[in-house]
Amino acid sequence: MSYPKYEKLRKSKQKKDEGYYDRFINFLKSSRRVLKIANKPNRKEYFLVFKICAIGIVILGALSYIIQLIFSVALPIGK
Repeated sequence: MSYPKYEKLRKSKQKKDEGYYDRFINFLKSSRRVLKIANKPNRKEYFLVFKICAIGIVILGALSYIIQLIFSVALPIGK
């Protein structure tokens, strides 16, 4: 039983015999398409990403400090 909706997907799976040159050309086309739609973030977007990264770094730093503190109290070395 064949579903016509999925024929396109099935055909794309059959094209696995592409050579290195064809795969490289497809990669270049995909990269070009991404670069066409990409745009530079404005000031608001940049600071939003900066805040999210800063919060993540602070959370990871605090978590690692707490873990280090727990292990230094629970497992003192040299006693």
